[in-house]
Amino acid sequence: MGVGVFDEEVLIEFAITALLDEKQEPRTIVKSLVLRWPDAPPLSLLYALSMAAGGVEQMLSSPDMQLRAQEMWRLTGLLGVDLYTMQCLGLPRDTAADLHGFWLAQDPFFLT
Repeated sequence: MGVGVFDEEVLIEFAITALLDEKQEPRTIVKSLVLRWPDAPPLSLLYALSMAAGGVEQMLSSPDMQLRAQEMWRLTGLLGVDLYTMQCLGLPRDTAADLHGFWLAQDPFFLT
């Protein structure tokens, strides 16, 4: 599937591959998902990140990978907080592009 096309399995594979790449910061993985699939429903991103964190946590037991998986769990929670904040503010939150817009306007944490 190409950029802009939504498929949960592709999202999960992307997140797992990125999480296994120790050169990538977990925070940039979240940003990459949002920018690569702007039409994806945000809850699908949460699902993909959770599946990636859980999969890495279960399959790989090295201390470094365990820490990366734990960091991804933390970031997935922060992504959920952003979506809840958007709901409370009455902002659109139907796509990853909406989430990116929120980050640009309100909370650049995932953009840095």
